[in-house]
Amino acid sequence: MRLHLQRCRASRPALALAFLTSTAAFYLPGVAPIQYPEGAQVDLKVNKLTSVKTQLPYGYYVLPYCKPESIQDSVENLGEILVGDIIENSPYDIKMMQNMTCKVLCKLPLTKEAKDKFRSMIDDEYLVNWIVDNLPAATRYTRMAEGGDFTYMNGFPVGIERNGRYYVHNHVKLLLKYHSNKENFEGYRIVGFEVEPHSMTQAIRKDPTEPGGLVGMCQEGAATPVFDIDLHDEIVFTYDVQWNDSPQRWASRWDNYLKMTGGQIHWFSILNSLLIMLFLSGMVAMILLRTLYRDITKYNELATAEEAAEETGWKLLHGDVFRKPRHSKLLAVSVGSGVQILGMCVVTLVFALLGFLSPAHR
Repeated sequence: MRLHLQRCRASRPALALAFLTSTAAFYLPGVAPIQYPEGAQVDLKVNKLTSVKTQLPYGYYVLPYCKPESIQDSVENLGEILVGDIIENSPYDIKMMQNMTCKVLCKLPLTKEAKDKFRSMIDDEYLVNWIVDNLPAATRYTRMAEGGDFTYMNGFPVGIERNGRYYVHNHVKLLLKYHSNKENFEGYRIVGFEVEPHSMTQAIRKDPTEPGGLVGMCQEGAATPVFDIDLHDEIVFTYDVQWNDSPQRWASRWDNYLKMTGGQIHWFSILNSLLIMLFLSGMVAMILLRTLYRDITKYNELATAEEAAEETGWKLLHGDVFRKPRHSKLLAVSVGSGVQILGMCVVTLVFALLGFLSPAHR
């Protein structure tokens, strides 16, 4: 008996190891959180220029913006491909937890062609779209009529037009929010990305210690003249980086984006298209009803079966609808699969419209 107990005790580790199995897992990009250590490089990617006025997107580098040494397209998922995103790298240098003020990105000449492009984009109300850690850039707007409450808008305008003068947003303040919890994870997670666009005429000086050889001389809170493209032959792009601690968790960082007010909806165009569709559908329905009514009336007046056999068209097939087709099982499976896929698409769209699906899962 004692020998049997010793054997049972000796076999326990082997029995426990028998239940251990090796597993492999993967995660979808944009779904799992990323922890950045202090000083780590944070990539800022640029997306297409969009406008609710023209509905015609353009690539970011269509405008004379600062370009990196080599433009590389990012690997896009199915949702980004379907919506026509054009995600590329940018020359912005952002380090985790490192604030910067008036960092010079580049200085470019303003040719007549470049000025015309800026004017056209500003007139068509184009927005610049950036991405940091899969979060799109958002611009905060204050609602004066609602007690100072604020809302967010995707992207920021290329520039503004006032009394026939065009001002380009050549300086941006990047407000990045992070969340840290040393008990659960190491490093910092990005939970917010806001942009404050400004149009300003910067003063710069040469500095060989800087990568671009130029240093901005912006002053916090100081009044600076706006950048009028008609009064300059060169444009300087600068940016600020400010990191702010936030109690918001990574799982709820999309809440602000889900509350955004949508863009301008072209109700007149939608109504016009709907009326045209109803009118054309009504015409087709009237033609079909008149044709079928005439054929049915003529078919009912046939006296003998021989005369009916001489008829052509759908009347010769009216009895075949009850005949079992060939490969009926395959037909049933195909129809059933189609209905299932359609139902899945409808349910997914309904949940997406109700806001139950995270935008990061697109």
